[in-house]
Amino acid sequence: MNIRNTLHRLKSSYGTLEHFFARFLSAFFAVSAYEFVSARRQGLHPIYGWQEFAVRNSLSGKLLWIAILILGLSLLYRILSKRYPSVDYGILAVCAPLFALCLVWKSDSFYFGMAAAVIAAILVNYALGKINMKCFERIPAAGAGMIVFFLAVAVFAFVAVTTVANYLNFGTNCFDMGIFVQMFHSLKEHLTAVTTCERARAMSHFRIHGSYIYYLLLPVYMLFPRGETLLIAQAFLAVAGIVPFFLIAGRHGYKGFVRVAVCLVGLFYGGLIMPCYYEFHENAFLPTILIWLLYAADRKNIPLFYVMSALTCIVKEDAPVFVICIGLFFFFEEKGDKRKHGLLAAALAAIYFVCIMGWLNRYGDGVFMTTTRFRDLMVNPQEGLAGVVRTVFQDPAYLISLLMREETLVFFIQTMFPLLFLPFLTRKLHRFWLLLPYVLMNLIIGAGYEYAIKIGYQYIFGPSCLLLYLTLKNARDLPKLWRHRAMITAAIVTVVTTTAMASGKWLLVDIYKGNEANYQTAEMSIRSIPKEASVLANTSFLPHIADRDQIYLFDDSCLAKDEEGNVTDLFGLEKYDFCVLSKHDPLTDQAKPFLEAAGWTVYAEPEGDLVIIYERTDWNEEGAI
Repeated sequence: MNIRNTLHRLKSSYGTLEHFFARFLSAFFAVSAYEFVSARRQGLHPIYGWQEFAVRNSLSGKLLWIAILILGLSLLYRILSKRYPSVDYGILAVCAPLFALCLVWKSDSFYFGMAAAVIAAILVNYALGKINMKCFERIPAAGAGMIVFFLAVAVFAFVAVTTVANYLNFGTNCFDMGIFVQMFHSLKEHLTAVTTCERARAMSHFRIHGSYIYYLLLPVYMLFPRGETLLIAQAFLAVAGIVPFFLIAGRHGYKGFVRVAVCLVGLFYGGLIMPCYYEFHENAFLPTILIWLLYAADRKNIPLFYVMSALTCIVKEDAPVFVICIGLFFFFEEKGDKRKHGLLAAALAAIYFVCIMGWLNRYGDGVFMTTTRFRDLMVNPQEGLAGVVRTVFQDPAYLISLLMREETLVFFIQTMFPLLFLPFLTRKLHRFWLLLPYVLMNLIIGAGYEYAIKIGYQYIFGPSCLLLYLTLKNARDLPKLWRHRAMITAAIVTVVTTTAMASGKWLLVDIYKGNEANYQTAEMSIRSIPKEASVLANTSFLPHIADRDQIYLFDDSCLAKDEEGNVTDLFGLEKYDFCVLSKHDPLTDQAKPFLEAAGWTVYAEPEGDLVIIYERTDWNEEGAI
């Protein structure tokens, strides 16, 4: 009897064996996470250097620390168990994701992130099964908002700092950074969008894309006319949509920590973070504008709905597709007189789409862009989009064969797995209108244009917003308990997988710090070229001196070659006053003899193995010969 009483007292004071199992897992993950962090600080990788890692860390020492932590957690349980009986499971729900984050940090592998996320999600769901889920709703809206705000600032800062570091490391290129620096120079100086580096001749960017939204960013660029401004603005635009997303989550009954979890999905979703690392693009406006548009539809705020619809249309010539789909969704989703505005907005967007595409096809580069995107679905390129539709309806088997490629399936997993495939889990057919841009702009276009099915390119910016909204909306239809678990699980998976892909970008900052003097010297040298000069530049240096009227890309097309592939001359040297070459570009060694033979001299060759700048001998600062 005494033994039974003693066991009962121990159980009351320190919990059951299941509590001890949760403590063991928490202690194991906490100690392992510390070992990962400590090893990385010493340059030791727990995977690629696993043998050295295993030798360096004492098993007995690890077991000792685990025992100490279990003892501490047992004492904590004794103190808090009467008020918080699930404290052990709450700690496990925190330790498992932290372990996963430490594990995938700088791994650069989505698949490794998937594995870690699955383990963390399983353990968290086990812990959630022991916790009263009502406690997750107790955080007030203001508290949840503050948490989301600070997380948003952290994400923005990380993306801004790392993308700017890539720019300062000369890691950006003419496409797509250089053309936008020159385009904004043209907007600032002449209110036009003329570039010379995009098509090797003076041509308005608006004859290639109908992206008039750039005028909204112009005041900021005029205050800070540098390439870094565009990257910082892009990071802000990718994150700023979290404000309407937070409001939408509140409208749909998500409260407290569950609302924070919903916003974690919106903040860390790879489709919004990873495209920021490919230069700069007009599609970066879509996350903020589209989520405000969805918020307006959700609130039935008709004036805001039309304003955001108009802004969406001028982001790019294909952006009206988003308005059409959202408008039709709004028409079928809602009831009452206001639903007609969804149909009207869709009709107006369709008219604008036809007009802008017609204008670009006739006066701009629309035919070339359409052919590039849909070439594998066109029998006759002259038929345009009509030919694509004909191919799809006449031979759906061919379309399915294109969609079932490995690259497409990988992209599908990368974009849908973090959302637990929730965008598809609905019995309401009209909601699939919001999936149409994803299917059309990514999966179908990606069949012939590989960049559309890569999560690191800008084509996923817009569809991501609709996928996130569908995730929130469809999860709302689940029973409350499953809804909470689904969004917390999605938050874990999204944060871990995106951390796995994006955390390695911090290496860009380390690279810059390690070679800062050489980068700054090279930057000063190339920026010393007079603004009036016409410059031929290597792709990595071009964005840094594109704030001028005449800048041209130096690539293989500049070299004249014979039938054997030997370089015989440089094209159009008379057009240029300076030539900026990279010492790491094989084309530089081929071009230098022809520059020197034409009488060009070295203008600058700063220390460090980065850049050499040639100047035409008869050039002067007035551009006179």
